[in-house]
Amino acid sequence: MNKHLKSTYPSQYYFETTRAEVFRNLNPNTDFLPQPLGERANEIPLTLWSQQVGLRLGLSKHSFLDAGISFLQNGEAYSWGSTVTDSSFAYQTRYRYLALPVQYKFAFGQKVNFQFGGGLIPGIQQSFRQDLQWSNALGAKSDDQIKVNNELNGFVFSWVASAGVSIPLNPKLRFGLGAQIRQQLNNTYNPYQSYIHKSQAWGITMGLYKNM
Repeated sequence: MNKHLKSTYPSQYYFETTRAEVFRNLNPNTDFLPQPLGERANEIPLTLWSQQVGLRLGLSKHSFLDAGISFLQNGEAYSWGSTVTDSSFAYQTRYRYLALPVQYKFAFGQKVNFQFGGGLIPGIQQSFRQDLQWSNALGAKSDDQIKVNNELNGFVFSWVASAGVSIPLNPKLRFGLGAQIRQQLNNTYNPYQSYIHKSQAWGITMGLYKNM
């Protein structure tokens, strides 16, 4: 029994935070009144933070199951400024989800531990926020915030892949640094909207991992 335990990756509790560059694939919905993208074609990426707590369950010496609960954010931004006057317009859109990411990972190394893997992220839509800022021709500034969007799909599904390294801080606690990419598989909007919107992101993850 002891020999088996020593040959299994240690199960761990953890907390992670991810700083990601988030954007979207946006296309007309050909199944329901498609319309051109217009100015939305000029949207730009948005940098957002997401947090996750979870459990790493050791399955073998070099593999473990990583599952948790995540406060996940997707989004995009837009910025326009007149070349003639002081007029401008900008917005930052955030889609927030309660997500349940699950990954199967491989790990190698003892003191310095290298890991890579992939999996799926189902998420339930929790909130929407769009911050708007604009100025008129004379430069007078205004802002507003929109918190309601009835066009959203209540459930999203994404794939995720990650790689990283961790180092010991003490016999039971480790610090990790890694990279992550994810791509949404279904539409952010409901089927009766003009666009098909799928978020994508890549980012850097930092975490603390404690052996059980």
